[in-house]
Amino acid sequence: MASRTYRAEAIVLRTVDFGEADRILVLFSRHFGKLHVVAKGIRRATSRMAGHAEPLTHATYQLARGRELDVLTGAETRAVYPSIRDDLMRIAAGWYVAELTDRFTLEHEPSAPLFDLLETALRHLDAGHAPGLVCRWFDLHLLDRAGFRPELYECVSCREALQERQNAWSAAAGGALCASCAAKLSSGLGLTVRALKSLRYLLQSDFAGAAQLRVDGSLASELEHHMRFFVQHVIDREITAARLLDEIRALPPLPSPAAS
Repeated sequence: MASRTYRAEAIVLRTVDFGEADRILVLFSRHFGKLHVVAKGIRRATSRMAGHAEPLTHATYQLARGRELDVLTGAETRAVYPSIRDDLMRIAAGWYVAELTDRFTLEHEPSAPLFDLLETALRHLDAGHAPGLVCRWFDLHLLDRAGFRPELYECVSCREALQERQNAWSAAAGGALCASCAAKLSSGLGLTVRALKSLRYLLQSDFAGAAQLRVDGSLASELEHHMRFFVQHVIDREITAARLLDEIRALPPLPSPAAS
């Protein structure tokens, strides 16, 4: 007979309040895939488990098998990523990678490589790397692992090798269009040589390599624009955390300490 209890290394993707004091945790675990579990009484002020059940917490969870939902019975936190939680852009970027992990995974389908991808993204956000760079690296590697790798080397229409010139980007077509096909089809967004080379480099690199890429504001905006369209086309819905990132960027800058 299988044990009624088990342990799962997991990251909290999101939470949903349930009943008067309970909360449902959506976990992405290394060995069991995505899990919905109930944390009983966790919203009470006296709960000792609340700190282990916040979104983006990485922990080893003790779980008991239930009739409908498994039940959280214990937890040992591995990482809480304090630098992410102290910065609006970083926490929004953390929610972004968690949201995409949620959208691209099914219940009880294990994927240790995807778990490692999520953990790597959160760890490097916490270490101070640029949120935009982390998110674009995550976008490309997530799409690759999920079977939706964008075409970056050949025109998705004529299949000719892309030249080092202004090309075009089409999420609906699956990647880059050569300039000739983009003109004939009257479709696609402009794709600069810098952006195309950067996308190729990020897809080919582990994060240590990706961190060497120099990305100015203009390039960061172009990469984000293209990848957001592509990911939203794949999941067929808006990315909620991407809208939050836009709203944070639109906030007026905080006054400098010298001005106060």
